[in-house]
Amino acid sequence: MVWVINNIPPLVSVVVPLGMLITYYFVARTLQSFGITLDIFYSYYYGWAVYVVSFGYNLLYFDKERQKIKGMFEHYLAPEYINKVTDNPKNLKLGGEEREMTVLFSDIRSFSTLSEKLSPQELVSLLNEFLTPMTNIIMENHGIVDKYIGDAIMAFWGAPIEDQKHPENAVRSGLQMLEKLNELNKTLKNPIRIGIGINTDQMVVGNMGSEKRFNYTVMGDGVNLASRLEGLTKHYGVPFVIAEETQNRVKDSFATRLLDIVAVKGKKNPVKIYQVLGETEKETEFGNLIARTNEALEAYFAQKWTPAEKAFQLLKNTDPYKQYSENFLERIKLLRKAPPGKDWSGVWEMHEK
Repeated sequence: MVWVINNIPPLVSVVVPLGMLITYYFVARTLQSFGITLDIFYSYYYGWAVYVVSFGYNLLYFDKERQKIKGMFEHYLAPEYINKVTDNPKNLKLGGEEREMTVLFSDIRSFSTLSEKLSPQELVSLLNEFLTPMTNIIMENHGIVDKYIGDAIMAFWGAPIEDQKHPENAVRSGLQMLEKLNELNKTLKNPIRIGIGINTDQMVVGNMGSEKRFNYTVMGDGVNLASRLEGLTKHYGVPFVIAEETQNRVKDSFATRLLDIVAVKGKKNPVKIYQVLGETEKETEFGNLIARTNEALEAYFAQKWTPAEKAFQLLKNTDPYKQYSENFLERIKLLRKAPPGKDWSGVWEMHEK
């Protein structure tokens, strides 16, 4: 009976001991007709006693194991996913499902240069001091930290728990990460800068890997684009870039400005990219910046190089992100020498990640 309780599912473990006792009863009745008497009372008494004690022990043991697993995973996953895993172990298997999600990538700028200045212990201490609050922000906004890639963070929203506001939660996380970094830099011996890229798209999410070791993660073209957007923050000299689909979903909640139309490396289809500036209630703070950027881009896309050059020069004088205007001023010089033609769509092809 102890072997049965420990080796078969709980619901079946109730039926089997009962069947054993019923069988014992009929065997005893049959043997009695041949003059052989078997004890009934003590067999039943000890049978159920063994069952109750063993079953109770297993309940306590498995609950302890459940808490142990939960304690291990709570350092890596949001509480929603931990509960889903512990409540339904079938989730711990290979496979995925397609759904709309939002992915975030962040990366520390010039990390290799920074790491050369620090000892391994100092570098680890700096990373922990940086990653701890960033992770907390993501999880507080219902996101899941997929992985740490050295100094980089990959996170996603929209799974395993449905989240109708996953684009907003992701963008809000990005803004809060930048705000928190400003606070950290006041105390850090080696101030750091980060770039953040976010994209919303249809993706496959689930447990990916091998039978023995796998990771709950997201895959798809939309994930790759989010990674490319994070890389574009270096090119444009801005800290926070989102794709057009994300912009369409959050434009009522956040102030943004159009940066460019680009075809990122490895992709043919162009995409409009935007810089997130802040919450919409602060939009008056960014009004002039947005208007001057739109004016400069309008002249640029119309191939009016002289007005565009003047507009970007004026923007450079007032924009805190001067590298953005400098890039376009350099482009205009190139395009003047080699005009793109009347059918030019304004798309700029990126040749670097």
